[in-house]
Amino acid sequence: MSRATYDVSDLAPENEQVRDAANLIDSAALHYLENPGAIPRQAIKASCDQDVDDVLGWIRD
Repeated sequence: MSRATYDVSDLAPENEQVRDAANLIDSAALHYLENPGAIPRQAIKASCDQDVDDVLGWIRD
């Protein structure tokens, strides 16, 4: 999973949104493996020490 994150990020190294989205997917997927009933916001909160809306803003902006 992490290799895929790095590979996707390398496709657009100048694009922080691509990197942030790939990292978020990686973190969420790992969280889901241990917590299959989790929802996306729970996965984000568990993997980042940031406000969920702030993290999502990194991708949207």
